Amino acid sequence: MRARGNLTVFGIPIFIATWFFYGFALKYLTPEPDRYGIYWDRHEWLYAHVLAGALALLLGPGQFWLGLNRRTSTVHRTMGVMYVLSVGVGGAAAFYLAAHNDFSWVFGLGLASMSTVWIVSTALATIAICLRQVDQHREWMIRSYTVTFSFVTFRVLYEMLDALEVGTMVERMTAASWLAWAMPLFITELIMQSRKIFAKRASEARLSEAPYSVLPEREQAVFQLHDSPTSFPQSH
Repeated sequence: MRARGNLTVFGIPIFIATWFFYGFALKYLTPEPDRYGIYWDRHEWLYAHVLAGALALLLGPGQFWLGLNRRTSTVHRTMGVMYVLSVGVGGAAAFYLAAHNDFSWVFGLGLASMSTVWIVSTALATIAICLRQVDQHREWMIRSYTVTFSFVTFRVLYEMLDALEVGTMVERMTAASWLAWAMPLFITELIMQSRKIFAKRASEARLSEAPYSVLPEREQAVFQLHDSPTSFPQSH
Protein backbone atom coordinates (compact mmCIF):
# COMPACT_ATOMS: atom_id res chain seq x y z
CA MET A 1 0.00 0.00 0.00
CA ARG A 2 2.80 2.42 0.86
CA ALA A 3 4.63 1.61 -2.37
CA ARG A 4 1.45 2.24 -4.34
CA GLY A 5 0.99 5.58 -2.60
CA ASN A 6 4.58 6.57 -3.36
CA LEU A 7 4.05 5.60 -6.99
CA THR A 8 0.98 7.80 -7.20
CA VAL A 9 2.47 10.80 -5.40
CA PHE A 10 5.74 10.84 -7.29
CA GLY A 11 4.57 9.28 -10.55
CA ILE A 12 2.13 12.09 -11.35
CA PRO A 13 4.78 14.87 -11.23
CA ILE A 14 7.13 12.75 -13.34
CA PHE A 15 4.38 12.15 -15.91
CA ILE A 16 3.48 15.85 -16.05
CA ALA A 17 7.13 16.89 -16.24
CA THR A 18 7.77 14.45 -19.10
CA TRP A 19 4.67 15.68 -20.93
CA PHE A 20 5.80 19.28 -20.53
CA PHE A 21 9.32 18.47 -21.69
CA TYR A 22 8.24 16.73 -24.88
CA GLY A 23 5.30 19.02 -25.56
CA PHE A 24 6.85 22.44 -24.97
CA ALA A 25 10.51 22.43 -23.89
CA LEU A 26 11.96 20.01 -26.45
CA LYS A 27 11.33 22.34 -29.39
CA TYR A 28 13.76 24.88 -27.92
CA LEU A 29 16.61 22.37 -27.86
CA THR A 30 17.08 22.49 -31.62
CA PRO A 31 19.20 25.13 -33.46
CA GLU A 32 16.41 26.12 -35.84
CA PRO A 33 15.55 29.84 -35.81
CA ASP A 34 11.89 29.18 -36.57
CA ARG A 35 11.51 27.29 -33.31
CA TYR A 36 12.69 30.24 -31.22
CA GLY A 37 10.77 33.01 -32.93
CA ILE A 38 11.34 36.33 -31.14
CA TYR A 39 13.83 34.67 -28.81
CA TRP A 40 16.35 33.82 -31.53
CA ASP A 41 18.67 36.71 -30.71
CA ARG A 42 19.04 35.33 -27.19
CA HIS A 43 18.43 31.66 -27.89
CA GLU A 44 21.59 30.59 -26.01
CA TRP A 45 20.13 31.92 -22.76
CA LEU A 46 16.77 30.33 -23.48
CA TYR A 47 18.48 27.05 -24.34
CA ALA A 48 20.37 27.05 -21.02
CA HIS A 49 17.23 28.03 -19.09
CA VAL A 50 15.04 25.35 -20.65
CA LEU A 51 17.64 22.58 -20.42
CA ALA A 52 18.56 23.32 -16.79
CA GLY A 53 14.93 23.82 -15.75
CA ALA A 54 13.83 20.58 -17.41
CA LEU A 55 16.63 18.67 -15.69
CA ALA A 56 15.62 20.07 -12.28
CA LEU A 57 12.00 19.28 -13.06
CA LEU A 58 12.81 15.64 -13.81
CA LEU A 59 15.23 15.20 -10.88
CA GLY A 60 12.86 16.52 -8.21
CA PRO A 61 10.44 13.57 -7.80
CA GLY A 62 13.30 11.07 -7.59
CA GLN A 63 15.00 13.15 -4.92
CA PHE A 64 11.84 13.36 -2.83
CA TRP A 65 11.29 9.61 -3.10
CA LEU A 66 14.84 8.86 -1.98
CA GLY A 67 14.72 11.39 0.84
CA LEU A 68 11.34 10.41 2.26
CA ASN A 69 12.29 6.72 2.19
CA ARG A 70 15.50 7.49 4.13
CA ARG A 71 17.70 6.38 1.25
CA THR A 72 20.30 9.10 1.60
CA SER A 73 22.88 7.29 -0.47
CA THR A 74 25.52 8.51 -2.88
CA VAL A 75 22.89 8.55 -5.61
CA HIS A 76 20.71 10.91 -3.58
CA ARG A 77 23.63 13.26 -2.92
CA THR A 78 24.78 13.18 -6.54
CA MET A 79 21.30 13.94 -7.82
CA GLY A 80 21.05 16.70 -5.24
CA VAL A 81 24.21 18.37 -6.54
CA MET A 82 22.87 18.10 -10.09
CA TYR A 83 19.57 19.64 -8.99
CA VAL A 84 21.30 22.58 -7.27
CA LEU A 85 23.52 23.23 -10.30
CA SER A 86 20.49 23.06 -12.60
CA VAL A 87 18.66 25.62 -10.49
CA GLY A 88 21.71 27.89 -10.49
CA VAL A 89 22.10 27.78 -14.27
CA GLY A 90 18.37 28.00 -14.96
CA GLY A 91 17.91 30.87 -12.52
CA ALA A 92 20.83 32.87 -13.91
CA ALA A 93 19.52 32.48 -17.46
CA ALA A 94 16.04 33.45 -16.30
CA PHE A 95 17.39 36.73 -14.90
CA TYR A 96 18.84 37.61 -18.29
CA LEU A 97 15.65 36.67 -20.12
CA ALA A 98 13.58 38.69 -17.65
CA ALA A 99 15.73 41.76 -18.20
CA HIS A 100 15.54 41.37 -22.02
CA ASN A 101 11.91 40.40 -22.57
CA ASP A 102 9.66 41.73 -25.34
CA PHE A 103 6.50 42.21 -23.33
CA SER A 104 6.60 44.49 -20.30
CA TRP A 105 8.66 45.33 -17.25
CA VAL A 106 5.94 43.84 -15.03
CA PHE A 107 6.28 40.53 -16.87
CA GLY A 108 10.05 40.70 -16.47
CA LEU A 109 9.67 41.49 -12.78
CA GLY A 110 7.45 38.43 -12.35
CA LEU A 111 10.10 36.19 -13.94
CA ALA A 112 12.89 37.80 -11.93
CA SER A 113 10.93 37.33 -8.70
CA MET A 114 10.31 33.69 -9.51
CA SER A 115 14.02 33.19 -10.24
CA THR A 116 14.98 34.87 -6.97
CA VAL A 117 12.67 32.67 -4.90
CA TRP A 118 13.85 29.62 -6.85
CA ILE A 119 17.54 30.23 -6.15
CA VAL A 120 17.08 31.37 -2.53
CA SER A 121 14.86 28.43 -1.52
CA THR A 122 17.30 25.97 -3.11
CA ALA A 123 20.26 27.66 -1.41
CA LEU A 124 18.57 27.46 1.99
CA ALA A 125 17.77 23.79 1.42
CA THR A 126 21.44 23.17 0.64
CA ILE A 127 22.65 25.09 3.70
CA ALA A 128 20.20 23.23 5.93
CA ILE A 129 21.41 19.79 4.87
CA CYS A 130 25.05 20.87 5.24
CA LEU A 131 24.19 21.79 8.83
CA ARG A 132 22.37 18.43 9.22
CA GLN A 133 19.00 20.11 9.73
CA VAL A 134 17.02 17.45 7.90
CA ASP A 135 13.52 18.77 8.58
CA GLN A 136 14.43 22.26 7.40
CA HIS A 137 16.14 20.78 4.35
CA ARG A 138 13.03 18.82 3.46
CA GLU A 139 10.73 21.84 3.81
CA TRP A 140 12.94 24.12 1.73
CA MET A 141 13.29 21.47 -0.94
CA ILE A 142 9.51 21.28 -1.16
CA ARG A 143 9.40 25.05 -1.64
CA SER A 144 12.19 24.88 -4.20
CA TYR A 145 10.50 22.19 -6.28
CA THR A 146 7.19 24.04 -6.08
CA VAL A 147 8.89 26.94 -7.85
CA THR A 148 10.61 24.53 -10.25
CA PHE A 149 7.18 23.22 -11.21
CA SER A 150 6.22 26.80 -12.10
CA PHE A 151 7.52 26.06 -15.59
CA VAL A 152 4.55 23.76 -16.03
CA THR A 153 2.11 25.95 -14.09
CA PHE A 154 3.00 28.97 -16.23
CA ARG A 155 2.18 27.13 -19.43
CA VAL A 156 -1.07 25.71 -18.05
CA LEU A 157 -2.23 29.08 -16.75
CA TYR A 158 -1.42 30.85 -19.99
CA GLU A 159 -3.24 28.25 -22.07
CA MET A 160 -6.28 28.51 -19.79
CA LEU A 161 -6.36 32.31 -19.99
CA ASP A 162 -5.87 32.13 -23.73
CA ALA A 163 -8.72 29.65 -24.14
CA LEU A 164 -10.98 31.90 -22.07
CA GLU A 165 -9.82 34.93 -24.08
CA VAL A 166 -9.00 36.88 -20.94
CA GLY A 167 -7.23 40.17 -21.72
CA THR A 168 -4.46 40.64 -24.24
CA MET A 169 -1.52 38.34 -24.81
CA VAL A 170 0.76 40.61 -22.79
CA GLU A 171 -1.73 40.69 -19.92
CA ARG A 172 -2.04 36.91 -19.98
CA MET A 173 1.73 36.47 -19.98
CA THR A 174 2.12 38.97 -17.15
CA ALA A 175 -0.58 37.39 -14.99
CA ALA A 176 0.88 33.92 -15.53
CA SER A 177 4.40 35.10 -14.66
CA TRP A 178 3.21 35.98 -11.16
CA LEU A 179 0.46 33.45 -10.49
CA ALA A 180 2.52 30.49 -11.72
CA TRP A 181 4.80 30.56 -8.67
CA ALA A 182 3.13 32.80 -6.06
CA MET A 183 -0.13 30.87 -5.72
CA PRO A 184 1.40 27.34 -5.66
CA LEU A 185 3.99 28.52 -3.13
CA PHE A 186 1.28 30.04 -0.95
CA ILE A 187 -0.78 26.83 -1.09
CA THR A 188 2.30 24.74 -0.28
CA GLU A 189 3.14 26.94 2.69
CA LEU A 190 -0.46 26.85 3.86
CA ILE A 191 -0.47 23.05 3.86
CA MET A 192 2.89 22.68 5.62
CA GLN A 193 2.18 25.21 8.35
CA SER A 194 -1.39 23.98 8.90
CA ARG A 195 -0.12 20.45 9.45
CA LYS A 196 2.28 21.75 12.08
CA ILE A 197 -0.41 23.78 13.84
CA PHE A 198 -2.96 20.98 13.99
CA ALA A 199 -0.34 18.35 14.83
CA LYS A 200 0.75 20.44 17.81
CA ARG A 201 -2.85 20.98 18.87
CA ALA A 202 -3.61 17.26 18.65
CA SER A 203 -0.49 16.47 20.68
CA GLU A 204 -1.50 18.94 23.38
CA ALA A 205 -5.01 17.49 23.44
CA ARG A 206 -3.66 13.97 23.98
CA LEU A 207 -1.48 15.15 26.81
CA SER A 208 -4.39 16.95 28.49
CA GLU A 209 -6.58 13.85 28.25
CA ALA A 210 -3.89 11.51 29.51
CA PRO A 211 -4.26 10.31 33.15
CA TYR A 212 -2.01 11.70 35.78
CA SER A 213 1.24 9.98 36.44
CA VAL A 214 0.81 6.69 38.27
CA LEU A 215 4.30 6.73 39.65
CA PRO A 216 4.27 6.17 43.39
CA GLU A 217 4.56 9.27 45.44
CA ARG A 218 7.69 9.71 47.34
CA GLU A 219 7.30 9.06 51.03
CA GLN A 220 8.09 12.10 53.03
CA ALA A 221 11.00 11.59 55.33
CA VAL A 222 10.02 11.88 58.99
CA PHE A 223 12.80 12.86 61.25
CA GLN A 224 12.39 11.83 64.87
CA LEU A 225 15.14 13.22 66.95
CA HIS A 226 14.53 10.91 69.88
CA ASP A 227 15.26 7.85 67.74
CA SER A 228 18.45 9.24 66.38
CA PRO A 229 21.66 8.05 68.03
CA THR A 230 22.89 11.59 67.84
CA SER A 231 19.95 13.02 69.67
CA PHE A 232 20.77 15.09 72.69
CA PRO A 233 20.00 13.56 76.06
CA GLN A 234 16.93 14.88 77.69
CA SER A 235 17.46 16.62 80.98
CA HIS A 236 15.35 15.53 83.92
